[in-house]
Amino acid sequence: MTAEPSHDVGQQLRFAVGHTATRLQEAYLGASGDREAASARGVLAGLRANGSRPLQENPLGLQETLLVLSPPAPEEPLRRGKEFSDSEYAAYTALSLFARHMQSAKAPVHTEERSFAQACGRLVALSDSASIKPRFDAMQLAATEEARATHLRSLVDLLKAHELAFDYGAFARDLRSLSSPKRKNSVLLRWGREFSRGLINATANGDTTESTSTSGTSDTTEKEN
Repeated sequence: MTAEPSHDVGQQLRFAVGHTATRLQEAYLGASGDREAASARGVLAGLRANGSRPLQENPLGLQETLLVLSPPAPEEPLRRGKEFSDSEYAAYTALSLFARHMQSAKAPVHTEERSFAQACGRLVALSDSASIKPRFDAMQLAATEEARATHLRSLVDLLKAHELAFDYGAFARDLRSLSSPKRKNSVLLRWGREFSRGLINATANGDTTESTSTSGTSDTTEKEN
């Protein structure tokens, strides 16, 4: 169940993106019938295409994102020198990655029971690749949003291959916070902590395949205005 909306901008964004992801994946997976599944496939294809273009170069992509987002993205000031807000950027990026994750999915890829960083930590335990931790680190250290987006697409592809779901609503909230110098380090520190927790718990449990149980829950109470 998606958390209730609040007056906090970050939490409003989390609710909006989480609710939208839940609605689209339920329709895509057939919970609402064939007609809704076909409609969801079309919407997800459009959102997925947005991932190949920066927001500032894709006004129609932003429009599509805002039209599908329900409830709407919280209103806030536009970025200095930009024609979009931090919430709009976060919703655009999160939903394009969600659509990428959902392609050909047989099970939900959005769950409130595991954060993005926890899923990445768990991925290390489930994978034979030694490159995942360096990829996660490179994503954390990325100097630009474009560079971070490239690393995020790579990580989402790996999570998809191992059928690991995570909380896209909380992920969108965190992407918004990464746009703020005052909130960025807090998010990166928490991601590092959650990555470690996901890896340690998965290793301790002897997990080698994806299951419906999780090692923890994503943070639902943090306020990041």
